[in-house]
Amino acid sequence: SDAVWADIIDVVVKTIIASEKTVNSHVKANCARRSCVHELFGFDIFLDQCLKPYVLEVNISPSLHSNSQLDRNIKGGMMRDILNMACFQLPCRKDAVCGAAMEKLGHPGEWKEYPAPGNHLQSDERAKHAYYANNHSVKEVRATILDKLTPDDLR
Repeated sequence: SDAVWADIIDVVVKTIIASEKTVNSHVKANCARRSCVHELFGFDIFLDQCLKPYVLEVNISPSLHSNSQLDRNIKGGMMRDILNMACFQLPCRKDAVCGAAMEKLGHPGEWKEYPAPGNHLQSDERAKHAYYANNHSVKEVRATILDKLTPDDLR
């Protein structure tokens, strides 16, 4: 039910907030740019007889191995969603699994189709892409890629 999902989301958010200091210290120690960091956490949730959720554990490297079609449907859709959040824009299969998953997340059952990379860019964005594509091997040039952000950088 919606109330159970709301309670699960609440306990997950509180768990993430409680671990923020540790996660941030690891990001600072291991990542050159915070904007390039993505992490997948696997939450094991226990529901008691009253459907109250409890966090059993949080996995920092959850298994993405799939042994069954159900596993592939769930993990495949999840990986597509994660990559889409990272702006890789993988298309959604137009099937019931995708629509049902999106509705569970509070979104309509259809996906917004994005234009192919590069086809929707303004002239300044195309120029930036071309400049960095042609100069990607120069360390000093790579270090400036985030100095002037275009709308495409922020989508």
